[in-house]
Amino acid sequence: MVSMVDWLEKPRTVEILISLLDGKKYFSELKDVTGGASTSTIESRIKELRAVGLVKDKKEDKFGGRRYIWLTVKGQTVAKHLTDIQKIL
Repeated sequence: MVSMVDWLEKPRTVEILISLLDGKKYFSELKDVTGGASTSTIESRIKELRAVGLVKDKKEDKFGGRRYIWLTVKGQTVAKHLTDIQKIL
């Protein structure tokens, strides 16, 4: 299992969480938000964030099965705190 410190220190994690504060995003949109991070990097971060209960994801039946990701209530709280930390720094 991923520890709390492990997932937070990994590249693109904070960017993904904060970007999801605006609402659900398609997987492809996360590539744009993260400056074009690789598919495997984003996939790994989503898997880790899902494992600690911060995001959920679902594959649509229509539009070629596009996948979208959103924050859980816990994830929203964490992302809001991260934005506050960014303001301080």
